[in-house]
Amino acid sequence: MTVFKKLLRFGIYGGIFLVGLVCSLYLTSKWIIQSEEEVLVPNLVGHDTVYALDLLTSLGLNIKVGGFMWSETVPKNFIAYQEPDAGTRLKQDRDVKVTISRGSKSVRVPKLLGTRLREADLVLSQNGLQMGGLCRIPSSKHPRDTIIAQRPGPLQELERGETVDLLISDGPESVAVAMPELRQRSVGQALKTLDNLDLAPAAVKEVHRPGLPLHTIVGQRPLSGYRADGNSSIILMVNRVPQPKEREAKLWWTSYQLPPGYFKKEVALSLHRNSRQILLYRKIHRPGDQLDWLIWAQSPQEVSIFVDGMLQRQESSGFDWENFSRLTYSPFGDDILPVPLKDTWRKP
Repeated sequence: MTVFKKLLRFGIYGGIFLVGLVCSLYLTSKWIIQSEEEVLVPNLVGHDTVYALDLLTSLGLNIKVGGFMWSETVPKNFIAYQEPDAGTRLKQDRDVKVTISRGSKSVRVPKLLGTRLREADLVLSQNGLQMGGLCRIPSSKHPRDTIIAQRPGPLQELERGETVDLLISDGPESVAVAMPELRQRSVGQALKTLDNLDLAPAAVKEVHRPGLPLHTIVGQRPLSGYRADGNSSIILMVNRVPQPKEREAKLWWTSYQLPPGYFKKEVALSLHRNSRQILLYRKIHRPGDQLDWLIWAQSPQEVSIFVDGMLQRQESSGFDWENFSRLTYSPFGDDILPVPLKDTWRKP
């Protein structure tokens, strides 16, 4: 019985302690919450996000973008809705959720008559519309690529994303003529004749026809008498002597061995190009040294070897040249040439 009383007394004391602890925590949290400063939420609807951010930051509140919505009254990129509403008391460091306006879902079609096609595309894009069907017709009153008519007409309402059909001027209608005979004329005379007939400028192609006068038209497309207009493609063939093509440069291999002796000698390698002498290599070597180079040149005759300033073996056969490789372009540029090989390489 005594043990039971002790347990009962312990339980009563424990219960009283727990009730006191809970009450203490409740009163403490309530006092802390009530002690936090409250502020009134301002009205943000109709203002831009920069203004709202500055205002809420000064009040100790945070802004949070909750989404976007169409609005007939609030301009695009302005705040259309907020939560909580203006005038609500809110603790500091709390969030104010805002919804950004996409603007009106319907827009008025801009006036595009008389504008260029590229300008019309830009204006439609800025208003949330797209370019629809395009139709071209000849017109002597409207310059080429300008808008003659549009559908729907200006100031009509459309939903964003819809299309506007355009009628575009293709310029004055070309007048067809019979292609004149231009053969045996000079290029200047032929081009002047085409210009007088309002035909498109011709493309000039050089050909070689032995026995016919040089620098004259020896062929034409279209042929004489065929139909041609301002959009026709005209080709004139001029008789000219073909110019000799410059020889392609290659990679050449050359070897040279210094004669035996007792004294070192200076070896120099130079390239003769466009009336200039370009020094490629100059170094002191011992008697009997074997030297090998890869040279980028049009022919072996462009390269000269000098030993102590004396030209060695001007004949190309004396250089032991071999066609090492043929390339379509120089990987070293026009004025930079390969460095001679420091070590003796086995010839390919």
